[in-house]
Amino acid sequence: MRLKRIIVVCGLIISLFLLLIPPPAGLTVSGKNAFAIFIISLTLWVTNIIPLAMTSLLGMALIPLLGVMDVEESFSLFGNKAIFFILGALILAAGIQKTGLGVRIAYRILLFFDGSANNLIGGILTTAALLSCIMPEHAVAALLFPIVIQISRSLNLKPMESQLGKALFLSLAWGAVIGGITTYLGGARNLLAVDILQKNYHISIGFVNWILMALPIPIIILILAYFTITYFFKPEITDSVEAKKKLEKIMGNQGQLSKSEKKLIAVLIMVILMWLLLSSRVDIAITALLGGVAIFVLDIVKWKDIVDYVNWGVIFMYGGAIVVASSLSITGAAAWLSSTIFSSISVSPFIFIAVITLVTKLLTEGISNVAAVAIILPLAFSWGEISQINPIATTLAVALSGGLAFCLPMGTPPNAIAFSAGYYRISDVLKVGVILNIISWVVVLLISKFYWPLLGINL
Repeated sequence: MRLKRIIVVCGLIISLFLLLIPPPAGLTVSGKNAFAIFIISLTLWVTNIIPLAMTSLLGMALIPLLGVMDVEESFSLFGNKAIFFILGALILAAGIQKTGLGVRIAYRILLFFDGSANNLIGGILTTAALLSCIMPEHAVAALLFPIVIQISRSLNLKPMESQLGKALFLSLAWGAVIGGITTYLGGARNLLAVDILQKNYHISIGFVNWILMALPIPIIILILAYFTITYFFKPEITDSVEAKKKLEKIMGNQGQLSKSEKKLIAVLIMVILMWLLLSSRVDIAITALLGGVAIFVLDIVKWKDIVDYVNWGVIFMYGGAIVVASSLSITGAAAWLSSTIFSSISVSPFIFIAVITLVTKLLTEGISNVAAVAIILPLAFSWGEISQINPIATTLAVALSGGLAFCLPMGTPPNAIAFSAGYYRISDVLKVGVILNIISWVVVLLISKFYWPLLGINL
């Protein structure tokens, strides 16, 4: 607690200093103040001195108070589509939990990954990663979330205490994040990066070519993530026999699929098909909300079920975090920071890739990965031209590192969804997340140095 207070005091001092000094050249007063708000918010999120949701709401209040943006503009940013995707996903998860369908699926997963608890961790991690290759990583986290909840309850894992519980939910989040960089289907940032490349250089990267260039990175990181998770979160139980017996007993009482379960399966099939086939036309957040409404219309759940199940604190936390992070983009503060780091000095290709990937990874922990790519990639192109860097390599480096956020729940929706279960604190994940960030950074550097040239992508 003493260390946390020291961190908060340091954050307050830095923030007050920024508020009092004149802005440096190229940075507006509103941008400077946005940095101050972001720093104090970040220290409060990391230390969890006050509830995370309250920190986000504090940031939202400070933005208009300090003249960063007006009230209407700042509060309207809370309506970001990511918020409503998470809400729709949690409503669907409540339906899976309420009907008992989650018990059936959890039982099948336990049977498939029969053996040690580490097998179960690896199974969740791999399943999430594979699914994120063919559908948005947000959707994968939403789909697997109620299943992991049911498995954790069947194993009697205590929230905040169980090491296996922490490992399972981090496997869910990180598996989705890692797998999401493999194809265009995993996340919007990949397509955005290629679109920026096309507009600037009239060069395109095909679907198969992207997979060929990206594939070694998620494979290597996934393996290292498994060993990292199992090393830092050693399961307190060795097998899942008792959980399977408990689920067998519950399933015996359930009998055949109920009418509610059948209706829910129909809704889930439609939602998954829309995520897979129509995500380019119908945003995945809209699909999630339509699915959430459908389970009410079909009388699968009641409003009280949703109120009791959904972690509303995460909704406020993520929404407020988006407002705080967006203020950095809107005021030009993020672009100023990136342009300051990306100097006009010519550097070696390896140093160039190391710098842009590191900056991208740091930025994507605080703002959405799409915003991080949109801010950094054009600036990286400008700097890369001075150093004569292949723009394809620049695009890959920024897009791939931009998708790998492991520390904070506000970094990406899969992290927020997993965090909403309440099985781990930010302090639990911070140390391991930093290690995985370093690992993934090094992997991207090595692949860019030794593998991409084999495909004709020289730095």
